[in-house]
Amino acid sequence: MLSDPACAIHPDFKTKGRYFMAITRYATRTYADGIVHAPYVRAGNWVFGTGLRAIGPDGLLDPVAVHPDRPFNAPPQAQREAAAIFRDMAEQLGVAGSAMNKVARLDQYYPSPACVDPYHEARKLALAGQVAPSTSVIVDRLLNLDASMDVQVMAATLDSGYGCSIAGADRLNVPKTSGYAPCLLVGDMIFVAGQLARDNSGNIAAQACVPAGQQWNGTRIKLETDYLVRERLAPALAAAGSDMSMVLKAQVYLSHAKDLPAFWQVWSRAFGGRVPPTTVVPARHPAFGSRDATIEVNLIAVRESAADRVRDIECDVELIAGDMLPARLFDGVLFVAGLMAVQNGGLCSAAAVPASMPFFHDSAHAQMSDILAKAGRIFAAAGSSLDQVVRALHFHADLAQFRGGFMAWDEKLRRQGIPFSAIAVGQDMFAPGAGVILDLWGHVPG
Repeated sequence: MLSDPACAIHPDFKTKGRYFMAITRYATRTYADGIVHAPYVRAGNWVFGTGLRAIGPDGLLDPVAVHPDRPFNAPPQAQREAAAIFRDMAEQLGVAGSAMNKVARLDQYYPSPACVDPYHEARKLALAGQVAPSTSVIVDRLLNLDASMDVQVMAATLDSGYGCSIAGADRLNVPKTSGYAPCLLVGDMIFVAGQLARDNSGNIAAQACVPAGQQWNGTRIKLETDYLVRERLAPALAAAGSDMSMVLKAQVYLSHAKDLPAFWQVWSRAFGGRVPPTTVVPARHPAFGSRDATIEVNLIAVRESAADRVRDIECDVELIAGDMLPARLFDGVLFVAGLMAVQNGGLCSAAAVPASMPFFHDSAHAQMSDILAKAGRIFAAAGSSLDQVVRALHFHADLAQFRGGFMAWDEKLRRQGIPFSAIAVGQDMFAPGAGVILDLWGHVPG
C-alpha cells in the first residue's frame, strides 16, 4: 500500500478534516509467500533501517557483494558484508531524505565475536570515523545462517533540522577499536550507546563484582546493574542535560536469564518504581565486548527541557513487570516495552501445548497472536495502529519458530511489508514454554 518512496496519505488517518502522513516504506523485498520485508521506513523526522544484512533481492547472501567463493581474498568476508550493508544504507537513507551524517543509533547482532572487528573496520570507513552510539551483542543465529551480522539503524531526516552533537565523551570511556560516540544528542532526543559496568581499564569494575574468593557478599547482577546505572548511564544522561526520569526506552541484554528478578529490583529502584518501556532480552554468555560482563544496556531519552512533550501511554496489558509503562510517546515516535505472551506471570493459556497431543498446536503462532493483540491495544491507546510500526525485532529461542510467529501478523500488513528482524538469542526466554519477545517501535501521526 505504501511501497514506493513517494509521499502518500493513508486513508486511516483522515480525522476531522485533517490528513496525517503515514509511514513510507522503501526497498521492500519478498522472501517467501507472505513474508515481505520493508528494510527502510520513514516516519515523521526519522528513518529506520531494520534487519539489514548483505543479501540480494531473493533474500540469500549476495555473492556479488561478498564473494563467498573467494574465502582467502582480503578483506575478510565479514568486512565485505559490512561494506555492502553500509553502501546500501547510504543509498537508502538518501532516497528516504536522510544521510549517513544523520545516523543517531546503530545496533548489531553477530553469530560470532570473530565478525565484530572486521565489521568495525567497514563501519568506521562508512561513517567517516564518526560512529553513532552503538550496541553489539553475540547471538545464536541470524535468519541467514551464512551471514556475519544483522544491523539496525535510526537516522534523522535532513529536513528535520536536527543537529547532532556528542556528549559524555569526557566521562565515558569507549573501546578504541569501535570508536562510537558514547552519547549523542539529536534534536531533543538523547541516544546512549550500549553500556557495560566497566571502569577506565575497559574491564568490569571491581565494584560491580562479588569480592574475589567469596561465594557471597553481594549479588553479582545487582552489583553490576547498580554500577552500570550509577557510573555509566546516569553520567551519560547528565552530560546531555537529562536524567533517568527522562528515559523513553531501554534495551537490556542479560547473559543469564535467571538474573531477571534480581536485576529488576535494582532497575525498578533506579526509576523510583515507575519504569520506562524496557525490553529485556536473554543472551548467551559471553555475549558482550567484555567477556566477564553479564548485562548490557542502551537508552533513548530526552533533554529535561523537552519533558513537557513526553506522554506516558497507559493501558491494560500484562508485561513482564507490573511497575513498567507499556509505552512512551515523544514527537510522534512511540517507544513500546518488550512484549511476551504472558498471562498471570506465566505463558498465556492459548500458547500451551499438551505434551500428549503436540501436533495440533502452533505455540509460536499463538504466542505472537497474543503479543500482537497487546501491541494493538498499546498503539490504539497512543492514537495509532499496527500499520504504523516502524521497527519490529523478533527475539526467538529458536528461529525454526519464526515463520509460525510471523504469520500471526495481519495478512494485509504482511503483504505491504513489515520492518522486521528476527534473531535467535537462546533457549531460556524467562517464562517456561515462551519462545519469542517482540520489541516494537511505532509512529503516531499528528
